Amino acid sequence: MEPKEDAPEEKPEREKVTMPDKPSCFYVTVNGQVESGEFAVDDLYVRYCFSFGSDWSVVDGVETGLTQVARKAPGPDKSVVWNYPIDISFKSINAFGWPRLCVSVYGLDAFGRDVIRGYASILIPCSNGEYQRTAQVYVPVPSSLWQRLMCWVQGTYPEFYDPTFVAKSENREVARVAPTGFVKVKFSIETKFMAEMGYRQLDAAS
Repeated sequence: MEPKEDAPEEKPEREKVTMPDKPSCFYVTVNGQVESGEFAVDDLYVRYCFSFGSDWSVVDGVETGLTQVARKAPGPDKSVVWNYPIDISFKSINAFGWPRLCVSVYGLDAFGRDVIRGYASILIPCSNGEYQRTAQVYVPVPSSLWQRLMCWVQGTYPEFYDPTFVAKSENREVARVAPTGFVKVKFSIETKFMAEMGYRQLDAAS
């Protein structure tokens, strides 16, 4: 009788390694707070929103915010403190139209009426890290002394029709403004898939 040949050993199947697909977009997560402001007046609050390009969209978080009314504390520090949180996440396929934070500062006049105290625009930092930004705040002014007097009497001061106007370049050259103070904002930025989409990020510089 011929000896039986041993059956060949079955080799275990190798696990199939699936390469991850190239991401179709990148993400930018923004945390932080509208910290404080320095103004000559008191009883102030802030409305904020974001301006961004058509290729951007909000995937999570709050796009607009409204702080409490704050007053200056007694003492040498004359800052108005809000410490209002910012929490939002964006996604995009294009860095053009990178988001900007648009700040509108309002206050109460001598008659208790809400009046605009100024606008500011801050570019969201483009790299991961912690940042602190200080932006000058400016307010539209009437074109004549008579109009200024009427605005004070009626409590209807000039305002921008769009709060994101300060983040855009269109028609900015015809707007007459005057500085009124400063706003401080803290950012904590985290990005994802920037390198995979072909963008090189610089080191954070606060």
